[in-house]
Amino acid sequence: MSDVRPAYALLLLGSNIDPERNIEAAKVQLRACTDLMSLSPIYQTPAVSAPGTADYHNQAVILRDPLTFEQLRSQLKRIETALGRIKSTDSNAPRTIDIDILAGADDSLEMILEWPIDPALSTLHHAAIPSSTIASKWRFPSSLVSVSEVSQQLGSVPEGFKKLGGNRAARGK
Repeated sequence: MSDVRPAYALLLLGSNIDPERNIEAAKVQLRACTDLMSLSPIYQTPAVSAPGTADYHNQAVILRDPLTFEQLRSQLKRIETALGRIKSTDSNAPRTIDIDILAGADDSLEMILEWPIDPALSTLHHAAIPSSTIASKWRFPSSLVSVSEVSQQLGSVPEGFKKLGGNRAARGK
């Protein structure tokens, strides 16, 4: 993986075990080690491909001037472990916290090719919609389509998908 440090990193926080506490704890830990710049509202979302599993709470966050991809991924794994995340062979197993790196972007808000772009950002409501509230102008490098446009192209949200607690969007620091 590249040693490139983008201007911004877009992450997705998710939890379906005590989600209010675990998402807040993840944000506290992120603030301690990064420049947490923006937060989306929190959304309640049905678990993907896991009927009968508790709904998730998902929140997108933007970090300013993040580490390299590998350094950030390592830091996020430490946070997940500290919050009791247990890796399972079942990719749909309930989790205390899941922190995914969705993309990195330069100062012009174009996603950089040196970092992987998580396919969920353009294919899954639980990633695209929260992200579109704080990274709406970010553009995919191959198509120059924005995150906002992609979230609209996904169509109707799944049953049970809803924004929680009014508008919880906020500045990070």
